[in-house]
Amino acid sequence: MAIVQISAGSQRSVALDGKGGAWGWGAFKTAYPDLQGVLPAALCSTDKSEVGHRRYAQPYAQMLNPGTPFHLVADGSTQIVGACRTGALLACRPVIAPDHGAAHQTIQAIPDGIRQLATMQTVSLALLENGDVWSWGFNHQGQLGRLAQPAQNSAAVVDGLPAIASLACGSAHALALDKSGSVWSWGANQAGQLGDGTLKSSGLPVRVALPEPIASVAAGDTHSLALDAAGQLWAWGANNHGQTGSADGAYFTRPVKIQTDFPVRKIDGGQFYTAALSEQGEVFAWGWNGLGQMGLPETHSSPRAVKIAGLPPVTHLAAGAGHVLASDGLTVFAWGDNRSAACGRAAQTRVILAPNPIYLA
Repeated sequence: MAIVQISAGSQRSVALDGKGGAWGWGAFKTAYPDLQGVLPAALCSTDKSEVGHRRYAQPYAQMLNPGTPFHLVADGSTQIVGACRTGALLACRPVIAPDHGAAHQTIQAIPDGIRQLATMQTVSLALLENGDVWSWGFNHQGQLGRLAQPAQNSAAVVDGLPAIASLACGSAHALALDKSGSVWSWGANQAGQLGDGTLKSSGLPVRVALPEPIASVAAGDTHSLALDAAGQLWAWGANNHGQTGSADGAYFTRPVKIQTDFPVRKIDGGQFYTAALSEQGEVFAWGWNGLGQMGLPETHSSPRAVKIAGLPPVTHLAAGAGHVLASDGLTVFAWGDNRSAACGRAAQTRVILAPNPIYLA
């Protein structure tokens, strides 16, 4: 089965197949107080204390949108956002039940023509084909990127942006790459992740001083990343675990260069770590390794990139809070934090060091 997109959330994973099927595994809500007797015993063998009240660690890929094909998907903290091929935008809360895979809610007001979806903990973004960015959710740190303070979940255009080409989201901040190669940021800034030289949050987009043009952007929990047109990698924000690739400094309020020994094709950020995909299809990681994100048994942090062993050449990469996904277009591989089964194994195996293949039924 062809895989066209992968997305890693805080405790969950999602893959989108070529027919528009969204498959999820990891932390799900339960439709029943007790799953025993409702689903096969193999699906009910996890430690529920690891994932909270009435939540369940689902180790098997489950279809989330039967009969409603998606063309885009993004996994957030509490919900998955999917853009339907019909133009509708849905918020999906995965549910373990024998007859359906997710509880869907339509997001109102956003026009058709969605090009990209991105999610923070409490805010979601949609990039339209015309370059506009729409936001909705809870705006406690300026994540909506607009002066007006609307009701929660009221979608509207982000203020003050030129035409945008791509988006990236951290825990509570956003990055936007415009069509001329400039980078804009807004939201929380307690670790300098906005890159404007301050530690002050901003409810409106600010421009990040970077050599232009920038080719792509990515964001971790409280750090930010950019790859310029010459292949140079830049980072700013939190560095308490070496996630910016530097051994010096707890945080950076301005972009700093990351030196790599490999040509970078794609980057993504997790909670306290960074993952990168090389031009040869190899995956590297650096920063926090407390849950095996770097594929190493040691739990110490390191600013030095470590190659992930046991992967074929891959084309897709996604970093969750504590787990990493990669795909060669046919199979999804996962490693790192498995306490909610986000790596596709029963949650009793808390950490997955070697990439685990996940098959979509």
